[in-house]
Amino acid sequence: MTLGERLRLVRGVLSQKAFAETLRVHENSVANAERRNSGTQDYLLRIAEVHNVNLHWLLTGYGAMRIAEADGSLLQEKLTLALTDALRVAYGPRYAAVPLDTRARALRAGTAYLRAIGVTEETVPDTEALAKLLQLTIDVIRRTD
Repeated sequence: MTLGERLRLVRGVLSQKAFAETLRVHENSVANAERRNSGTQDYLLRIAEVHNVNLHWLLTGYGAMRIAEADGSLLQEKLTLALTDALRVAYGPRYAAVPLDTRARALRAGTAYLRAIGVTEETVPDTEALAKLLQLTIDVIRRTD
């Protein structure tokens, strides 16, 4: 994965303009860094600081993407509850027919993805969006089994 790809992963679903606003930089800085696979030291440090990103991962692609959150337990609980609710919505009466192992793997993958794109306690997606994410995840799990 290139630096530009890692920068896009950190940005997640935010537009370049919205991401630039979180960093208090010009939108062109975001676009240029992603396109050119490079960024100034100040720019990369700002991303690491503002978005709780592991600078070593950002520069090299090795290690964890995020620095451990001080109180990740509440976020983890919110993600688990939101994803469980979404899984029930996605499968309705067929929920019980989805094997427990598949449900657990989908919840783990969903949580990892949401954390990777920087979801916070305030930005957990709605149930419908999470249901779509989990349906896609389970489809992939079934294809690889």
